[in-house]
Amino acid sequence: MNGLAHEGNTMKKLVAAVMVAGVLAAGGSTAWAAQPDGSGSSGASGGGAAQQGRRGHGARLALQTAATTIGVSPEELATQIRGGKTVAAVAGEHNVDPAGVVNAVVAALNQRIDQAAAGGKIDADRAATAKEKVPDLANRFVNETKSKRSGEGRRHRVFGEALSAAAKEIGVSEDDLKQALKEGKSIAQVAKEDDKSADDVVDAIVKKATSAIDQAVKDGKLDSKKADEIKQKVPDRAKQFVNRERKGGSSATPTT
Repeated sequence: MNGLAHEGNTMKKLVAAVMVAGVLAAGGSTAWAAQPDGSGSSGASGGGAAQQGRRGHGARLALQTAATTIGVSPEELATQIRGGKTVAAVAGEHNVDPAGVVNAVVAALNQRIDQAAAGGKIDADRAATAKEKVPDLANRFVNETKSKRSGEGRRHRVFGEALSAAAKEIGVSEDDLKQALKEGKSIAQVAKEDDKSADDVVDAIVKKATSAIDQAVKDGKLDSKKADEIKQKVPDRAKQFVNRERKGGSSATPTT
């Protein structure tokens, strides 16, 4: 379910949107947080390196501001993000109101916008447009951001859990179900061959996915609002997953 996984790109999208708006002339902090030392070094060269450097400054500003407000080091916060936590979850663990972190990030970004405008790097109109976007982007940064690496890990786990739930409901081993998928069959076809209802398999996957989403909320890896949005999509995605025929032996992960 990509809904649990796709949040890994939110931080990158955050600064990408900020950059387009002219906010910092800077970019996403997922890449910065993904570095073991939080250095944001990318190894780019020439113009690409210059642009990446500006992105790194913007990423560090958001992450450093959040870390300072929470009372941890940027490196520690980056590690927590890589581990799959939101900035809000880390703040809560340190008895800091996530709303205060959002406000601090907004203030820092707005200050950087003003500096960019004063330095002639962006015009007044772009600065004003950028500032309009900052509150929503900062809120997403704090409450939704996951690292790309943790998102990839969840994608594989979700697929495995969905496959496990399907196999258990049908009454076959996971290996046998995987082999059937490799042969191009859909899960629904395998269920029918074993006199099982495809709808029951869908229900089993939905139940398993819902449990995983609830656990992610409990662990602070997903906020309740996003969890509700994902849950609304789960039945349809599970139905697609069960009925999809894997042409050429491919087996796609259910997405949201």
